[in-house]
Amino acid sequence: MRLHHGTPRLRVAVIVLAALLLAACGRSSTTSSGGGSPSASGTALAIQTDSVSGIGVVLANGDGLTLYHNTKETGGKIVCTGSCASFWPPVLVTGSLPQDTGMIKGTFGTIMRPDGSTQLTINDMPLYTFASDKASGEATGQGIQGVWFAVAASGTSTSNGSAGGGGGGYGGYGS
Repeated sequence: MRLHHGTPRLRVAVIVLAALLLAACGRSSTTSSGGGSPSASGTALAIQTDSVSGIGVVLANGDGLTLYHNTKETGGKIVCTGSCASFWPPVLVTGSLPQDTGMIKGTFGTIMRPDGSTQLTINDMPLYTFASDKASGEATGQGIQGVWFAVAASGTSTSNGSAGGGGGGYGGYGS
């Protein structure tokens, strides 16, 4: 007997429904920065660099997945919550901040998310991965809705003239 995993549309609907059920109430977010340990437990978060064709050298998590930021998230305000965070998982901090490897320029810090979790920032930009990226060197979220961009190893956005992956609505989660 062959197991059938459902249609892609059904899977997306289930993911969105689950994310909506888990969405927390909004409350204002605040930022903090520095090299301290936001939590007494946990281990240091692994951040590295990776080369992405058409973009250049970007930040990546310990699994090699490209890190992104949302250009609408300024002034300590998080806009990607609820089902948005299922497509754009925030990089959460449970231990100490990443250590400077000399390859990454910028200042790591944290921001409190509306659900109370602590998210990693670089130069005050909250960091995310993209659910469709599956391997090192991918940046399929680049340019989505004109607000999601990979973060360069220089700690800056790749939004200024970099290769765009544009398209993909993902439910309006850029505004």
